[in-house]
Amino acid sequence: MKITNLQNLPQAIVNAVINDPYDGKGSDISATRLLAPPRINILTKKHWDKLEEDAADRIFSLLGQSVHHIIERAAQEGDLSEERVFVNNEQTNGWTVSGQFDYLTKDGDLIDFKTTSAWAVVDALKNGKSEWEAQLNILDWLIRHSETKLPIKVKSLSIVAILRDWSKMKALTSVDYPKQQVVTIPITMWSDAEQDAYVQGRIALHQSAALQEEPPICSPEERWNKPDTYAVMKDGRKSAVRLLPSMDEAKQFIKDNGMSEGKGCKIVLRAGEDTRCAHYCAVRDYCTHWTKVSF
Repeated sequence: MKITNLQNLPQAIVNAVINDPYDGKGSDISATRLLAPPRINILTKKHWDKLEEDAADRIFSLLGQSVHHIIERAAQEGDLSEERVFVNNEQTNGWTVSGQFDYLTKDGDLIDFKTTSAWAVVDALKNGKSEWEAQLNILDWLIRHSETKLPIKVKSLSIVAILRDWSKMKALTSVDYPKQQVVTIPITMWSDAEQDAYVQGRIALHQSAALQEEPPICSPEERWNKPDTYAVMKDGRKSAVRLLPSMDEAKQFIKDNGMSEGKGCKIVLRAGEDTRCAHYCAVRDYCTHWTKVSF
């Protein structure tokens, strides 16, 4: 993959992006790739030499890496940090799976550090975040089955989120806004059987996709799909009176509220999109799904 510099960032920043220390060698798939949609993994591998990504799109990742270097200084005697583990056993069906955890305390607390936005944390605390839950449980599974047995048994899982955009003023004025710039989010720890079934299922999914001529299209959830909505708009008002999922429901809303379409109000289609495909997928130009919906 070629790293471009379309936004003319300082060369020092571009060099830092290019010299990413990540090394997944020695495994068929990493924990991160195991979580990712098989189609993205397959297209990335197939077109790697032709792919381009701008350095500006790697800044948040760069910030996250810098935090990890700092966290290494936090380890006390008996703790483990930034260690990569490997598993190849009867559950992996011939593959070697690897993953690197951030921090495992001597008391068994497995912690993953993330540099993220304040509102992402608000949403995670309110609604949960399935991707974070799956990631931590995969790492626990890797530690539990590691070829090099670790001296610590994982007892709890958590995310420590460092909020890159935290505002003291918003913390003082908003009820839901995080009150501190660092927030700990407890993560549900699955049973051994649940972890085993999940990892085996993901491996089977990726191995099956690799054998297909056309790998399966990412699910709507994986594409971060936002469906079409229909906005009921009143003349002279900028915001919608109501957003509804279908034209029929929008028309019924107008009728139920004594309004008449074309007489002071109208229905406006707000087209949805596959947000990941449109803005965050490096292989979209090689994906038949994206080329069909975008042209």
